[in-house]
Amino acid sequence: MKFDHVLVNVLILAGARSGKDPVAEYAGVAYKVLAKVGGERMIDRVLRAAEMAQTVNRRILCGPSLETIKNDDFLHPLVGSGQVDWAEPQAGPSGSVQAYLATHPQCLPLLVTTGDHALLTSEIVDYFVVEASKTGADVAIGLVSYPLLKRAYPVSKRTVLRFGKEELCGCNLFLFFSSDAVRLIQFWSRLEQDRKRPVRLIRHLGPWMVFRYLCGTLTLSECLAQVGLRFGLNIREVRLPFPQAAIDVDKPEDLNLVNEILSSDFNSRSSPPGQSTESVS
Repeated sequence: MKFDHVLVNVLILAGARSGKDPVAEYAGVAYKVLAKVGGERMIDRVLRAAEMAQTVNRRILCGPSLETIKNDDFLHPLVGSGQVDWAEPQAGPSGSVQAYLATHPQCLPLLVTTGDHALLTSEIVDYFVVEASKTGADVAIGLVSYPLLKRAYPVSKRTVLRFGKEELCGCNLFLFFSSDAVRLIQFWSRLEQDRKRPVRLIRHLGPWMVFRYLCGTLTLSECLAQVGLRFGLNIREVRLPFPQAAIDVDKPEDLNLVNEILSSDFNSRSSPPGQSTESVS
């Protein structure tokens, strides 16, 4: 892949949502991102993927708490030495991104991902950044084909967005090129509680958009154009050919699946990851 000196900074969201986190409780850790997969903590894997990516300049860790960082043998040296910057997490993901951009506008273009993106690799990061940079967008959003995901990991349960005949999944990869993108982030904060309910998400665009979505006539390009028109932004999608990019860890079942995917005996199976090897009569 040709990089043409594309460089971005990456903000890794690693705070905690309000209330108890089922993954953190299941793994017996204070923060979800500290749960281990394949013998390594999720946040450590994401930081390494960003470090190895040829398109990433600075890494900014937004969370966990500064107290947690200071008591962590891996994270504290990274932050203390300046290899990784630390930013205080806000009440939600959108609040954290908005607060960071408000005080660090010079860090654009800014790639945003999450600390529970346990299967993220430098290859995924570089592909997304390079392809997003070609779009000329103010904001680029990473997506994965749901059929592609299901072929690779049949047992994975993801939120599916259906636009016309297309079925797509998000993959927690966003690239903000323009300071004007803050308008979209403010809108994002109103969508967070509906992030797992596609119809409710579309509802924020008006009843006609909901009607078309339910009828299967609303395309993704039309939806992004409508949002872009509303906020004066050019919003583009980037389709990723990596099915694992759509898998983050929101629940204990996800943690188990990722562990299974990363296990050496699992990878040696002849059947696709996430698919049972039992015969069906």
